[in-house]
Amino acid sequence: MNENFCIREIIPDSAKTVIESIGFDKSYVHASVKKYNFKLIKICNLSCPQANIIKQVALSAGADAAVHREVITCKVEKTDLLLGGTIAQLENICQKLKNQPFKLSELSDHLLKQLTVKKHTWSDKTYIMGILNVTPDSFSDGGKYFDPEKAAEHAKEIIKAGADIIDIGGESTRPHSKEVNIDEELKRVLPVIEKIRSFNTTIPLSIDTRHAEVAKQAVQAGANIINDVSGLEWDGNMVNIAAELQVPVVIMHSVGSSETRYDYKENIVDAVYKDLCRKTQKALSLGLKPENIIIDPGIGFGKTVEHNLELVKRIGEFKSLGYPVLIGISRKSFISGDEDVTLALNTYAATNGADIIRVHNVDKHVKAMKVLQTLNNIS
Repeated sequence: MNENFCIREIIPDSAKTVIESIGFDKSYVHASVKKYNFKLIKICNLSCPQANIIKQVALSAGADAAVHREVITCKVEKTDLLLGGTIAQLENICQKLKNQPFKLSELSDHLLKQLTVKKHTWSDKTYIMGILNVTPDSFSDGGKYFDPEKAAEHAKEIIKAGADIIDIGGESTRPHSKEVNIDEELKRVLPVIEKIRSFNTTIPLSIDTRHAEVAKQAVQAGANIINDVSGLEWDGNMVNIAAELQVPVVIMHSVGSSETRYDYKENIVDAVYKDLCRKTQKALSLGLKPENIIIDPGIGFGKTVEHNLELVKRIGEFKSLGYPVLIGISRKSFISGDEDVTLALNTYAATNGADIIRVHNVDKHVKAMKVLQTLNNIS
């Protein structure tokens, strides 16, 4: 800045506000914003002819695309592509691709849908899901609320602290924990659900289980959400029960057991995204309604510290699937259970796209989310 000019960079989310404040023609503000809203979109598994055409079309529209260096020589069979441009440029690219061969017209339709479809969110706030473990062996509070009376009292504390949802689990998923049989799991969770419903009939209750029968009886007892850490794949009947009950279902990414480090052959975000895409498409094909699907990238669960941090950093990319995103960082071993680190990472996640955060310390997170809500409401 000098005495003649005042220059500063504007954050992308403020483009509309700044354009309006300048005195721009109000009837053209919506169209104009598209020219200032820059997006990066990754397209996977393209052939060399497809990638070459997209790159040339992008360049002709004033945008650009990054592809494998050997695409031009066709020495690679497949390539991913990173397409970057303003919304206006990307829409132009879609129109130009409609007249191209190699199934690019079909790709154009999918790309345009990604640009225009409204991503589903529950509302303009971040929901707090308070954790209530009724187990003797959970990694942070195992045994503390194993007694139904103590669990019910803790539920009252969670509600008073301002939680939007209570997640009740009767089986620990910490590394090296023992599998709980269905009868024992029901014995743990049903009395707690019933006791909570005796004094509060409105707060949504989530049942954290891998077993279809537990999910079914829990919902019949008063639970409203199914939270399955296996992504509906541990129990073959879970997806059918979920479709029958038609309640919201959390579909989480996990591979193998929680104590086994899985050797991912590709970028962790790509791997998790593709897996959640597969699981949600399967759920839809078996009768789940799209408005009842919530996705969770599965922080922890066989992932390295670097994997987990990358997933948190890029949490917003999962919004492209079109479903609300839940994230569970609280007291995970990769942050040594640190409450302050949990709060920092959850605040970052909420700022960048997480719709629901699953936490032990409800009070601190409610306060933090209220501050974020205030900031988001500033136009």
